[in-house]
Amino acid sequence: MYISMARNIWYLPLAIFYFLLSLILFFVNLCIPTKKYVEIQTLGALNERAWRLVDIDDFIGEGDQVLDVGCGNGKFGEAVAEKYKAEVRGVDVVNYANSGIQIDLYDGHHLPFEDNSFDIIIMAFMLHHVKHQEDIFKEALRCSRRGLIIFEDTYFSPWQYLFVIWNDFYSNMVVGLIKIIKGIEGKGVLGMPLPFTFRSVKGWHKFFAEQSLVQKKTILHHSNIKAHSKVTFLLEK
Repeated sequence: MYISMARNIWYLPLAIFYFLLSLILFFVNLCIPTKKYVEIQTLGALNERAWRLVDIDDFIGEGDQVLDVGCGNGKFGEAVAEKYKAEVRGVDVVNYANSGIQIDLYDGHHLPFEDNSFDIIIMAFMLHHVKHQEDIFKEALRCSRRGLIIFEDTYFSPWQYLFVIWNDFYSNMVVGLIKIIKGIEGKGVLGMPLPFTFRSVKGWHKFFAEQSLVQKKTILHHSNIKAHSKVTFLLEK
């Protein structure tokens, strides 16, 4: 239903290939001049923010109060604020803020806000960094008046599951180490928790149903060059 059999089979050799390639890319990226490396990273981030914004069109309105949980550097929240003229702020457990929105640190368990403080809660690729997902999810529901936007990495086979785990480790720890060596980020970037609590799309749907959420839309993105699938869930209370 969510992935073709041909793509799923093709993802097995592709996962092996990219695992081996990523080992080589570590040393290649170390050799790339810092300015050029920053340009490459910035372009990748811009491309990802672009499709995220397309996915959530018509779900956020002008003047909405939005909280980005696990906001990272805050750039996506900043893009949401600019495009939708929304009031956006963020929270995270690690401080590497680099944007124009207000970002607060929190303990990773309890959101420091009153009930129904925000129209929409965004959780972009952060739930797989949380060991007890039910706890932070209940907090998001408590603070949200209208709904949630969830972006996640997902999988459809055992080999894709293993690749998603490796990709998460590489993207956070290995790329983070490269950024530290190049002086782009501080050591705090390596403090990212990695419990690898990924779920399949069906697994997420079951989880959302248990929270009595209305699943307005599920949007899948399959990579053509990596054994990687990403999913966007638009959820209403």
